[in-house]
Amino acid sequence: MKQTLLLALCLVIHSLAWAQSPASGTIKGTVVDSVSQKPLGYVTVVASLPDKDEPIKTTFTQDKGTFEITGLPLATYKLILTYVGYKPFSMQVPALEAGRTVADLGQIRIAPSAKQLQEVEVTAEKMLITQDIDKISYNVEFDPESKTITALDMLRKVPMLSLDSEENIKLNGSGSFKVLVNGKASTLFARNPKDVFRSMPANTIKRIEVITDPPAKYDAEGIGGIINVITHNEPKNGYNGSVYLSQSTPNSRYGSANVTAKVGKFGLSAYGGTNKFVSPRYTSTFERLNKNTGARVAQTGSGDNESRFNYVDAEMSYELDTLNLFSAKFSLNGSDYASEGIQLLEELNGAGVPTLGYERITPSAGHWYNYEAGLDYQHTFKRNKNQLLTLSYKLGNEQNGSESDLLFNSVLNYRGPLETRTLNDGQSMEQTYQADYVHPFKKHTLEIGVKTILRDNGSDYFYRNYNPESDTYEEVPGLSNEFDYSQDIYAAYTSASLRFEKWGLRAGTRLEQTVVDANFKSSGSVAEQDYVNLIPSLTLTRTLKNMASLKASYTQRIERPSLYYLNPYVNRINEKSISYGNPNLVAATSHVFSLAHSFFKGSNSLNTTLTHAFTNNAIQNYTTYNSADSVSSSTYGNIGKNSTTTLSLSGNATAFKKLSLSLNGSLSYSDLSGNISGQDLQNSGISGYMYSYASYRFEKNWRASVNLGYYAPRVLLQGKSSGQFWNGVSVSKSFLKDQKASVSLSVQSPLNKYFTYYNELNGPDFYQRSENRNIRRRISIGVNYKFGKLKEDIKRTRRGIKNDDLKSGGDSNSSGGNGN
Repeated sequence: MKQTLLLALCLVIHSLAWAQSPASGTIKGTVVDSVSQKPLGYVTVVASLPDKDEPIKTTFTQDKGTFEITGLPLATYKLILTYVGYKPFSMQVPALEAGRTVADLGQIRIAPSAKQLQEVEVTAEKMLITQDIDKISYNVEFDPESKTITALDMLRKVPMLSLDSEENIKLNGSGSFKVLVNGKASTLFARNPKDVFRSMPANTIKRIEVITDPPAKYDAEGIGGIINVITHNEPKNGYNGSVYLSQSTPNSRYGSANVTAKVGKFGLSAYGGTNKFVSPRYTSTFERLNKNTGARVAQTGSGDNESRFNYVDAEMSYELDTLNLFSAKFSLNGSDYASEGIQLLEELNGAGVPTLGYERITPSAGHWYNYEAGLDYQHTFKRNKNQLLTLSYKLGNEQNGSESDLLFNSVLNYRGPLETRTLNDGQSMEQTYQADYVHPFKKHTLEIGVKTILRDNGSDYFYRNYNPESDTYEEVPGLSNEFDYSQDIYAAYTSASLRFEKWGLRAGTRLEQTVVDANFKSSGSVAEQDYVNLIPSLTLTRTLKNMASLKASYTQRIERPSLYYLNPYVNRINEKSISYGNPNLVAATSHVFSLAHSFFKGSNSLNTTLTHAFTNNAIQNYTTYNSADSVSSSTYGNIGKNSTTTLSLSGNATAFKKLSLSLNGSLSYSDLSGNISGQDLQNSGISGYMYSYASYRFEKNWRASVNLGYYAPRVLLQGKSSGQFWNGVSVSKSFLKDQKASVSLSVQSPLNKYFTYYNELNGPDFYQRSENRNIRRRISIGVNYKFGKLKEDIKRTRRGIKNDDLKSGGDSNSSGGNGN
């Protein structure tokens, strides 16, 4: 029945697209240099009425000089070509009329400007930000600071993205998003995206796409949307690559390399990297007040940690012929970390008299490894190169674990265990099957597809206390168990993109069935769920004069809890403030409305977006307090409602030809409500962020830049978190032929060496505040070298598996089930 309904819907959209298509025409051609006959890329091409110069439609030529302007009403037009260093060119275009709707102008020769100077430097600043019907793109490769900073710092510049005080990534103010690499899901970013972005030099990325209104072809999860990272891995005939090395203080280092190659019909692209990240000694404080009795818990501590991250990713393709393409992908990545902390805890009664005191030493270690392998087949139909059938399969496996020793020294009245060991081992196996079909109707497009995801997750965990009498570690039954969780998703979608002169419409729907089975080894089943969601999406665009546009959209999104939120492992490393996941969580449905305006003029741009999102059964983190043993417990629940309205603004400009300026920021009003232990809570407030950047290009390929930013305090259901201010300066120099080598020096936070952040929570019977003080200043020097030469693009599949259906990208500091 479901398949019948989907087919009927596809046929209705097909009929609308076919019936409503007005007659339209196309102008195309190739622009070349009149002297050398070489094709010219990035030439501005304008179609206007014969007696006017105002553009009807505008485009740019591709690298091979080709251009195509579609969707023109049948009429007579004038073509205007402009390009820096060449004479302006215009010509009359043969009339577009019934029976002759395509004007192929063939090769158009434009002449260099006859004006010659002794020495001329022609510089065209390329656009950093561009916008499509469903996404905003930040072109990292055009940002000169990409040679000096990490990908995580680069995210601060991307419209709609921000980092909070603990460098957790936010998309339009939400931590609910998915990260794709070249349009496909990657285990590389599955666990903690900020650690991966921190380990990647920004110059390994070509552009970053922010998809705030994902169409129906994407899985239905996430309020914020999708971050799609496009890397420099489009291999061409021949080979090329680059190597990047960086050393920072405190003692951290990065190294990465990528190579792309093509031999006949076979193509290969691969990239990999390694990094060591050191956080020197930090200090922390934790304080909780019992509002009823006045008793307090006070804790002071310090510690340090070190992590290593390694990754390798490879993609191979083989063109059987011009219509059939096979591609395979493999990735392997993992991380290890080690930390040690020491805390002094003291309990005081209402009169301020100490009643308990002890010292806790906590050496910890952990790891996370995974691999992923996939295979895609793409068939292109003869009638139209944009008519595609893609079949995909992917297998992924992840393993993660953490272990800690808790060593106690009594200071006053401590009678607990002297030593405790805890371990949490988790693993996940995932298989995905997918089929996609794209069918163009003139300038319209219909997409349909089906998908199945089969997931098996598990967690094995224990706590063991040391018994000095037997010299053994004895398991604590109430804190030890095995947890198994399976989640199967069956989905089908249809989506249509319709274009009518200056209007564009994308409408789609996605049908998803989710089957869940979760159980403990000791007590059997704890959750069995089987539910169906029908998810609509709608985006309407209007092209205005001077390359401006308006966009309005509505979509529904689903938040499915991942293993991080479900895992019931109790993190008791701080036994006075514990955390765990909730295996009874259910998916939450959100509604997202947005209105956006974009304006582009040369290298200058201005983008404004107003978004309103609300969720009625939101997954929220909350904390309760047990006064009997003075312990607070943090977990997750479908406990309330979230409503957030956000105004985002981003702009880029070039002044005096050599000065680049950018501004990126947002202002949000959030209203949160929920019920905790039978009590209704409500909190609301304003939050936001601002990031500004300036770069100046000097003579002889020198460049200097400076950045400033501010992230306002974040509103929580039970309190708030601190804001932050950051700043940085950098300088770089390119050299060798074709600027193949560069060296860079950067200083992050030159104005403030340390940064202190806090979280405050207020409950009916407790107040709690935690603070951490870390070294923020980092000085880095990096060297980049490019090698090789490329000639001809190879093919790659235009569709593939994108598993973006799980709630992730959340705050790493939130109380999670796995305790890692």
